[in-house]
Amino acid sequence: MTTQFSRATVARSLTTFGLIVMTLSLSGCLHHNTRRGSRMGPEVDRPFVLGQVTDTFWETQQTNAEAADFVFHDHEFVGNTAVLSPAAKRHIESVALRLGQVPFPIVIEQSRFNAKPDLDRERRRAILEHLGRMGKLNLHRRVIVAPSFAQGFSAIEGERSYQGIISGNNGGGGGNSSIR
Repeated sequence: MTTQFSRATVARSLTTFGLIVMTLSLSGCLHHNTRRGSRMGPEVDRPFVLGQVTDTFWETQQTNAEAADFVFHDHEFVGNTAVLSPAAKRHIESVALRLGQVPFPIVIEQSRFNAKPDLDRERRRAILEHLGRMGKLNLHRRVIVAPSFAQGFSAIEGERSYQGIISGNNGGGGGNSSIR
């Protein structure tokens, strides 16, 4: 027994089959997160927990700030000498207390444009001597002369900042500043 199909039936069947294949190929498999019953996408596409991305940035900033505590600036020495000022002596005590807990180098700020390398070496030696008197020995590799981590103010910038603070303007940064 032979079955004959009319051309209309074959055309209709092929058209239906083609539409089914196109629909499935265009819609995808739709199997995202089927074990959880959600079609929101895989877990890696979900947003991060609040603070997860920014915490790394803030921790880096905090570490950089702690490293900056180990910098001895030019103004912490008396004039163009290697003699520590009274504030620098307190600074070196706080540095000595934290030396064993952090990996940061002790940085002696380099003279501007490295113009006075002999003075820089004398200041490094003075810091090493003070630390040696406090019982901190063998720090020759850890005490270095280098440019400061942060740029300082010029006299003009410092004066402008000071005037802004005195006038109550706080540098014009907005917030609760009043117009006078």
